[in-house]
Amino acid sequence: MSDGQRSIWIYEPNKGAAIFFAVAFFATGVIHIWQSAHYNSWRLTGLYVFCSALFLGGFIARVLGAFDSTDIIKYIVSVVLTYAAPPLYELCNYYILGRILYYVPHCSPIHPGRVLTTFAALSAVIEALNGVGAAYIANPALPERLQATGHTLFKVALILQLVIIASFVALATTFYRRCRKNGINHSKVNQPLLTLYISTALILVRTIYRTVEYFQIDTVNLFLPGFDPESQSPILRDEWFFYVFEAALMLINSLLINARHPRRWLPQSTKVYIAKDGISEILGPGYKEERNFVATLLDPFDVYGMIKGKDNATRFWDQNETGTSPKV
Repeated sequence: MSDGQRSIWIYEPNKGAAIFFAVAFFATGVIHIWQSAHYNSWRLTGLYVFCSALFLGGFIARVLGAFDSTDIIKYIVSVVLTYAAPPLYELCNYYILGRILYYVPHCSPIHPGRVLTTFAALSAVIEALNGVGAAYIANPALPERLQATGHTLFKVALILQLVIIASFVALATTFYRRCRKNGINHSKVNQPLLTLYISTALILVRTIYRTVEYFQIDTVNLFLPGFDPESQSPILRDEWFFYVFEAALMLINSLLINARHPRRWLPQSTKVYIAKDGISEILGPGYKEERNFVATLLDPFDVYGMIKGKDNATRFWDQNETGTSPKV
């Protein structure tokens, strides 16, 4: 190709691989739809359907781009959609961890509902940064000032993603240690936690790959005269990096939830929890959040409530195990 007809992707996209992953994400998305209906878990796992749809759209755009690798619109659509899905997989993990904390409230280091409000707010920030940053970066027709802004937004999003993943692992590990310390060693707790650890590891590897890739592509301008793709880092010029560390890992993550759906272990109601004996399941009143959304967002651990002693009033499990609440 001449410079005027150079591939916007740096390499020539592989048609067969893009078609395979489009079909694969469609298939896993259909399974997520069936499982959400079967387990009545739309609130818990319905977002996986949307993630599959994002990847499906991203790979369809990639297939079309493979037949016309100079079309910038197809490139932008593919980049934006494939970058948007993984942070939403993280959000799914936050929601599942919240449900696990509801199931063992006496070992939870944080109000279970605050896991979602806190991490969801941070995920929304990442999604916004990803979406705007990817759109600015992928469009070379934009002014240089906007492209520089896109680069900055993207760097912040990637680094923030790594920080949030580390915080999530710390929260889950703290919870697990509390469970073991209090003699809670139940498969209904351990199995979904194991799923979350595997999923988080997959997303972490993907995010590290994207961070390394991006900090190398930051200074690349393929529209400069004499640009030579072969002079670039292999992570940029070789497409297999994308398929191994992005497409394959995220497909495995989606299939992981298909195979180890959290509703196989967790109860449908957040009011059902495991007693301190680690065996009995009790139907209690459930957590009640008396603070407003802003307060829970700014103070997820309710430090103010602990100082005032208000947190003791929410310890319903200490009252319910006197025999007044029904066992499941």
